[in-house]
Amino acid sequence: MLRNKIRYLLILISLGLLSVLYNEYIMGIILLMVVAMPFLLFGLLSYIYGKLSVGLESLVHVTNKEEVIPVSFLFHNPTIFPIPNLTVYLTYKNSYSKMKYKKVLQVSLDRKAKTRVVCNFLSEYAGNLEIVLQGVRLFDYLKIFSLKKKPHDEIKIAILPNFYEIEETYIINRSQNMVESDYYSLIKSGDDPSSVFAIREYREGDRLQRIHWKLSAKEDKLMIKEFSEPLNCSVLSFVNLCIPERKNTLVYMDALMECALSLSYSFLTRGQIHYFAWYDYKQGVCRRVRVVQEEDLYEALDDLLSTLPYSKEIDAFSAYQAEYPHEQYTDMFFISSDISKELLDALSLIKTNTRQIIYVGDRRELSWDGDIEEESQLITDEVFEESKERDIGVAMVSIGNMKADIQELRFD
Repeated sequence: MLRNKIRYLLILISLGLLSVLYNEYIMGIILLMVVAMPFLLFGLLSYIYGKLSVGLESLVHVTNKEEVIPVSFLFHNPTIFPIPNLTVYLTYKNSYSKMKYKKVLQVSLDRKAKTRVVCNFLSEYAGNLEIVLQGVRLFDYLKIFSLKKKPHDEIKIAILPNFYEIEETYIINRSQNMVESDYYSLIKSGDDPSSVFAIREYREGDRLQRIHWKLSAKEDKLMIKEFSEPLNCSVLSFVNLCIPERKNTLVYMDALMECALSLSYSFLTRGQIHYFAWYDYKQGVCRRVRVVQEEDLYEALDDLLSTLPYSKEIDAFSAYQAEYPHEQYTDMFFISSDISKELLDALSLIKTNTRQIIYVGDRRELSWDGDIEEESQLITDEVFEESKERDIGVAMVSIGNMKADIQELRFD
């Protein structure tokens, strides 16, 4: 645009010299027209600027990783003047990362027209993809002047992690032992006398101990109490969103969510009711979802996408124990990319029959046989040995081989 201004000034100076040298009427008219042209162009540009409207739209609000996301830019030019020079500025980022990316589009609009321009995005990692329309710069026909609109329109698209079903038969029969439960079936009666499922008329073979004597006297016929069936919700899956220092936050958050949600999904497909929990860094509290059906899993995923990773300064599992101090479980799974002695101490205090850590790390930090390489240790040999002494199982998942490692997970 600076070049165009210089060119215009050179033309204006040349015409001024010619009008002085030749002193012709026509040269004076041309000079006046060239002098008035910037004012005319700026006035026209201001008029179009006031009438032009810009918006951002996406028909896709939830998608999977590495799928194309079409985002539309909507332009409406109600004037009789076409717009040949329009520049669109936008930024986009994953909510788990501070890194912002910029994109610039060049657009031309016809007169009295509504135009839709589609721009495709793609995300390799799970999270919320935030796309912001930062501004639109409108140029006059000679690109001497420009005006910038700042609509600051924004859309957010949820990028879901992949789910893989764990093939290990270990998880099929993990939780046959019942613990005390406050949840009861809504469709099936049972033998828990602490809660009444339904009251019905007496049938031959019913136990006399279940007769509701007061209601029977009132109805003048024998009425039977059906007790409730407690639902076993004795499995806890806790994902630790602490990212090790100097590690790629996007890569590790994606891997942790993929591993934790795959475990929960595997329980769900086998009809195992369980708790899915994590520490919400934004709210400063632990969140827990009781997963009974698929909607519960996606509810947990929606909340999980809104939280942020944290550093080692946050003792997430101790916060969970403080919020749920009297809980007991048959099995507890802890998904983390960092293991320390402090964590082992906290896991040892929880009331459960078995404790299992699923360690998520880079393949360079793990050897093929599952042991830790000496050159790059996030888990020291001392901590690894101590986990065995405390009867805490450790299973390994490599970030570079997520699908195979998750499907082939083997628990102690």
